[in-house]
Amino acid sequence: MKITPLDIQQQKFRVRFRGFDMVEVDNFLDLLANEFEELVKENHQLREEDRRKLARINELEAEEKELRNTLVSAQRITEEMKNNARREGELIIAEAKGNAQRIFDSTQAQALQVEAEINQLKRQRVQFEASLKAIIEMHLKMLEKFKEGAFDSERSEGE
Repeated sequence: MKITPLDIQQQKFRVRFRGFDMVEVDNFLDLLANEFEELVKENHQLREEDRRKLARINELEAEEKELRNTLVSAQRITEEMKNNARREGELIIAEAKGNAQRIFDSTQAQALQVEAEINQLKRQRVQFEASLKAIIEMHLKMLEKFKEGAFDSERSEGE
């Protein structure tokens, strides 16, 4: 039986010759003491449970704070990695542009060199053609002179 404050207030003890019935008072006090003891134990258990839950809340709040800090650190590291990758990409692009410019310049220089060689070969061809033409003309003249000389000698023999 659970005792309530109203039960305690309404409890009546019979009066005997020398006052209240001691057995009845003792029984009621025993009952009241037992109920009070249970309430004290329950109160102690609730306080202990409250302390454990408060400690758990503190642990969870600390873990949450640590997780937030970790998340912020991860975001910062991610941003740094993105920035580093962006800078590295820009360096690679700049290096590639520099290499492309050097290749272009080298190719252009080679093209100019090839063009100069072609012009040199054209001049040599013109010189060779002129030389060959002069040789052919000289041989033609020699052939004509030879024919004239042979013709003259035939004439002189025939006369």
